[in-house]
Amino acid sequence: MESLPRVLFINHSVRDGGPGRSLFYILKYIDRTKIDPYVLVPKEDIFTDLVKKEGLGDKIIVEGKFPENLQSPRLNWIRFSTGNASQSVLSKLLKIASVTLNVIDLFLFIVTSPFLIRKRKIDIIYCNGTQAKIVGALIGFLNRCPVIWHVRNIQQTKPLGITINLLASLTVIKRIICVSRPTAEQFRSSREKITVIHNGIDPEDFDSEKTKGLLRLEFDIPEGAVIVGSTGRIVPRKGYEYLIRAALSVISRLGDEVSKVRFVVVGDTPYFFQDNHLQFLKGLVRELGLEEFFIFTGYRKDVGPYLKDFDIFVIPSNYPDPFPRVVIEAMSFALPVVGFQVGGIVEAVENGVTGFLNEPGNTEQLGEGILKLIQDKSLRVSMGVGGRERVRRLFSAKERTKDIEENILEVARKYTKE
Repeated sequence: MESLPRVLFINHSVRDGGPGRSLFYILKYIDRTKIDPYVLVPKEDIFTDLVKKEGLGDKIIVEGKFPENLQSPRLNWIRFSTGNASQSVLSKLLKIASVTLNVIDLFLFIVTSPFLIRKRKIDIIYCNGTQAKIVGALIGFLNRCPVIWHVRNIQQTKPLGITINLLASLTVIKRIICVSRPTAEQFRSSREKITVIHNGIDPEDFDSEKTKGLLRLEFDIPEGAVIVGSTGRIVPRKGYEYLIRAALSVISRLGDEVSKVRFVVVGDTPYFFQDNHLQFLKGLVRELGLEEFFIFTGYRKDVGPYLKDFDIFVIPSNYPDPFPRVVIEAMSFALPVVGFQVGGIVEAVENGVTGFLNEPGNTEQLGEGILKLIQDKSLRVSMGVGGRERVRRLFSAKERTKDIEENILEVARKYTKE
């Protein structure tokens, strides 16, 4: 009997972010009678807890020399967002030391990878995330093992973009799965390796009818208030400053109805960011006099009970966001979506049908879309219903995993016998 192809899924994000959640769905729905999956992670966390619930606990490989992020703190590094000059210098020196130690660990992991590949009899390396792509490509090259990249981001710096394109041209990179067409366009060569498969979710995990809301109760928001919300990492590129400035425009035009509106942001700034963008946003809200209208919940492990209480979802990214999962999660909760016409967002949201997409960076237009939905409940409902149906039709994790599975099996047939 022919053995199943053993696939090593490399994932550096162990918190419940988009890349980790997407990989979880792949592992959940992949046909284990056709593919034998293993998962390599830097440590155990929310992601591994989810994987264990699917009966794959014995397939998890924890590798301490594979840091979650190159800026992951070492030597008890403390982030000094404020303080005197000596604290700032110390913070920078500790950050440099942390990065250096993490790079050394990565190098050691790569050069010792043949022991792992042989011990587990790995046939294919599947890379989930930027750091995983780079590491996986080098391990594949060293071990002459075919590699599949799952590309979930668009590189924002020229050096990293050049690096990714150079690595993509390696012969061991056999397939590049991109989450959207804009994501695929960053590859100037290697076009023959590329296929586009959108992110998927399980609509049953994001069902308003089966979820109990926590937001209104936790923050004492009146039942009749319209909640305009967003979820995600609180970092500059996600554009939350645009949401705040659009909110100022909305509030100035609502008149007597303004007391019935709340803006909510669910998320935090990851620990490895030197500047705490969440604190900057809170300061901006105070500066603009919007404190009574804004709620920052901080990080929440499960965003479902918060999405449940939203009435409108805003995705304020002004950079080419590849294909943000939060958008299809919100649509699955039957929420209309307002955002900018950038990146993969335009492939998720049907403009004018399931939400409003606006000129990038135009906060007035963003505010107009939000205002229109605040004032028209029937429009909110119709767009929300259309969004949930679109998710069920196009972005089912189970169906998208079948597409991914076909790519893995094709690579196995063509290249694992070389």
